[in-house]
Amino acid sequence: MSDLITFAKDPEPHVRGAAGWKVIVVDDEPAVHAVTSLALREFEFDGRPIELIPAYSAEQAKRALDLNPDTAVILVDVVMETEQSGLDLVRYIRDGMGNDQIRIVLRTGQPGEAPEQAVIRDYDINDYKEKTELTAQKLATVMYATLRAYRDIVRLKDLSEELRKSKAAIEVAERAKAAFVSTVGHELRTPLNAILGLSEFMIEEAHGPIGDTRYKDYIQDIHASGKTLLAMVENILDVTDDATGVVKLHDETFDLSETVEECLRKLSIGGGPNIDARLRPTKPIHIRADRIAVQRMLLALLTNALKFGATEGHYGISIQKTDAGRLMLSILDDGPGLDDDDLKELTRPFARHEPSYIATNKGLGLGLAVAKLLIERHGGELKLQRREEGGTRASLIFPSDRVIG
Repeated sequence: MSDLITFAKDPEPHVRGAAGWKVIVVDDEPAVHAVTSLALREFEFDGRPIELIPAYSAEQAKRALDLNPDTAVILVDVVMETEQSGLDLVRYIRDGMGNDQIRIVLRTGQPGEAPEQAVIRDYDINDYKEKTELTAQKLATVMYATLRAYRDIVRLKDLSEELRKSKAAIEVAERAKAAFVSTVGHELRTPLNAILGLSEFMIEEAHGPIGDTRYKDYIQDIHASGKTLLAMVENILDVTDDATGVVKLHDETFDLSETVEECLRKLSIGGGPNIDARLRPTKPIHIRADRIAVQRMLLALLTNALKFGATEGHYGISIQKTDAGRLMLSILDDGPGLDDDDLKELTRPFARHEPSYIATNKGLGLGLAVAKLLIERHGGELKLQRREEGGTRASLIFPSDRVIG
């Protein structure tokens, strides 16, 4: 019986990890490149091989550095085009490029031309080796040390950049929080003080037994302050819900014209002399939307038109369908109008940009921001435009699928 002969399997191909560490070899002797490649062909660090990039002169090395800004290590011969080519290249890397990450190792076959002590003292290098002493083992040792240093430097720089960005973000958030707390504290305190103060007058019957006509005025003021406070809280909750992804719409079909009239009555301007009756809707216009949300959007736009329009300005309400079947409800005023910065700023939550014509305005800066959030929840958009004839057009644009008929 003959013995079985078992042939050995071919060795598995060497599976490398991520992209290689880039190492530029700068030497004018081709043999040095060949020996370096042979010595490091199986070298790995942190699961990554080495990618050798040859350069046969200092000028070639500069071009290689420009093309490979993520180079980890550069092995530099001292004497090439000139006796100082390698040293000049070191100066270029550190001072000209401002690169303090790359690890620089000088290799020289003529140590007399560049004494080690003087070079280490005068040049920002990381190691100095004579070619005669740089065996394959010592070359690998140098590579481990320099790549480890490069890796740690990059990590520290990345961490430092992340910390810088985090610090900047925290500072912005802190400023926004401080401004918000200050604004909310002031704006909520005013109606609350009215509610508490007037209530105390009534409790103490400061003007005599309840029944005095002045108490009716107090009650009306209390009611108005309570409504103001409620509107502020609702706006804050809307912004909070939007930030947390909590969106609740209660759709129903209703007449938008009736809703407009209701909002005008709430603002006590239904029959006011400043409204352009020609623009008001006169026939039913049905949409499918959240009625309460639509009321709040309309009240926000109407309130802004009243506050920021001309002192004796007129305003109007326009409802029209676009060619795409969308419905555009516009509030027009003939005030000073908006500039480009105002248009960008006014729909940001808690915006305190304060355009010139509203420099004395007080509030949370949420009205238009909430209107924008609510119309976007309906799949529409809020559009602010300067009118050619003066003033501002603020439009709520509802998508066609919400328009009935």
